[in-house]
This record gives sequence, structure tokens and C-alpha cells, in this order.
Amino acid sequence: MSAARLAIPRVIHQTFYSKQLPKSIRQNIAHLKGQNPSFELRLYDDADANDFIRDEFGTDILERFLRIRPEYGAARADLFRYLLIYARGGVYLDVKSTTTRPLEEVLRPDDRFLLSHWANRPGEEHEGWGNEDVRYPGLPEGEFQQWHVIAAPRHPFLQAVIEKTLANIRTYSPWKAGIGKVGTFRTTGPICYTNAILPILPLHPHRLVRTNADLGLRYSIFEQAGHHHSLGKSHYRHRADSVVSARSVATDVSFKTYSFLFRAKRKIQAVTGSKL
Repeated sequence: MSAARLAIPRVIHQTFYSKQLPKSIRQNIAHLKGQNPSFELRLYDDADANDFIRDEFGTDILERFLRIRPEYGAARADLFRYLLIYARGGVYLDVKSTTTRPLEEVLRPDDRFLLSHWANRPGEEHEGWGNEDVRYPGLPEGEFQQWHVIAAPRHPFLQAVIEKTLANIRTYSPWKAGIGKVGTFRTTGPICYTNAILPILPLHPHRLVRTNADLGLRYSIFEQAGHHHSLGKSHYRHRADSVVSARSVATDVSFKTYSFLFRAKRKIQAVTGSKL
């Protein structure tokens, strides 16, 4: 296979639930286009994502994708980006994320997959991030970031991530995986992503840098932490329902029981100010 076919395509992919974009996102897209004139920018809304998955991967994968509750738009976006970059290759960026220098200055001819960690050391911008929910032996910097996914098409890392994500959806239980932020991270997000890649990290071509700044990437265009939460229809971090919908009456009862107990615990904590 030629080097050109193995290279990372000059396409920036982004997704948002609607084509009606907030001004801040329109401005960011204009910035990305201006700073990266050799890249095509493609924006996908929810309908586009559904169509792409059905056309590229079939109705079975679409059905599993749609088992992720629509309230967890971030979790659906996780799986969509894995499928998209696996099939098409290129640069996926969250809509709130941006470049600080041209991608042409960052990408090398031999790049096949790029990985980075949070700037999470003491005193750094995201101190402690990526290590809150799980510790990885051999990865003191914590999880791999996946708000950007930069790869050549058909890379084995993404095949492994897709397989793990689909397995997590198939076997999901809030009692094991959790709900809200932690449930999302474990089922489709950075914990899932890191757990899929780490065992095969030495086996396939990639470039690992310490932080996203080394790739000329910025996590959020918003100065105020948490501002980007208002971009979605609802924010997944604080939800008390399951990430994945139940497929039977028995599992539905189990999922709802977990949610009831979770809400009760949260109310008690709010009243008492203590952690149970």
C-alpha cells in the first residue's frame, strides 16, 4: 500500500446535534478553516451520524449505537467519532476544541495515529485530569485524550476501540459501569478508549506526545470552565439515568432501581453535606 494511502487525510471532522450552531462554534469553525486552509472541514449533525453509521457499517451497528440513550449525546458522539475516523481517517475535534497552529506543521508524513495526555501535573492547566477515575500502571500521565482522534483510515487501534465500545454497550449495567460522567467515560469515553489501546500500544504505528499542546491543540475555546456544557441539549455528567437503554423488562427494572438509589443517595448527601 502506498504511503499516500496510509497518510492521515487532510480532513477535519466535527459533530453537533444540530446544524443550527451557536455563534461561538461558528467562529471556531471559521478559525479552523482559516488556520488550516489545506484541510476540508466536515460537520455532521445527529441525522448525518445516523445515516453514516447505517450506510458504512449496517443496521446492526446503528441499532447498537442507538441503544445509547439520546440524553447521553456525548456518548453517542464518542462511538460516532471512532467509527468515522476508522472508516475515513482524518482529524476529529470536538466542536469546542481548536487548533493553536496549523495542522500541517504538526502532522508528519509517517504519522498514522496520534495520542496525547492531559497537562495534568501539579500546577498545570488541567492538574489531576485523566487520573480521577482510574489509574493506569505504566501511564503516570493517565488516560489518553479522545476529544481529538487523529488517524489514518482502518487503524487497528480504532478497530479495538470500536469492538470494546460495542461490547460495553452490549453488556452495560449501571451497577457495574455507573451512570453520568463515570458511566460515560467507562462505556464509550476515555477510559474505554485507553483500555482498548493500551494492551496493543506497542504493536501498531503511532506517535505519543505528552500533552495536546504538543499537537497544537486546545481543549476548549471557552475561558470559563464548564461553559461548554451549555452547548448540548443536556449535560451527561450529572445525569442519574442509565447510559444505555434496557432491552428487557427485568433489566429496565434493575436500571431504574439503580437510578432511584443513586438519586436518593445524592439527596441525602446534599442535605447532610457528607459522602456516603
